[in-house]
Amino acid sequence: MASEKKGKDLLIGAIVGGLLGAATALLFAPKSGRELRNDIAENAKVVSDKTVQLATSVSQKTQEVAKSVSTTTSDIVGKAKDTATNVVGTVRSWKESKIDDAELQDDVETSEAAEDLVILGNR
Repeated sequence: MASEKKGKDLLIGAIVGGLLGAATALLFAPKSGRELRNDIAENAKVVSDKTVQLATSVSQKTQEVAKSVSTTTSDIVGKAKDTATNVVGTVRSWKESKIDDAELQDDVETSEAAEDLVILGNR
């Protein structure tokens, strides 16, 4: 956004500076009224053409920046989704391993209890 404002300020400055410079040069030049009007018209056309060129350039740069930002944002969103998917998968596998460990612990405790009963029964 700051880049867009700088481009706009540059364009406005170039237009105002060009107009002031052209007007000053024409008004202080020793020419007849007809020649002066012709020069003013020619310089106004030159300034207009340069303004169009600058506006086109600023527009192109703005489009390039917008495209770059869009691409970068899409890449970041994709990476964030991948990371979130990986975290969810890791948490699920951790949870499943804890469940498996709990089931294994229950089996061990049941087996130990059965062994105790067998030992007690043999006495």
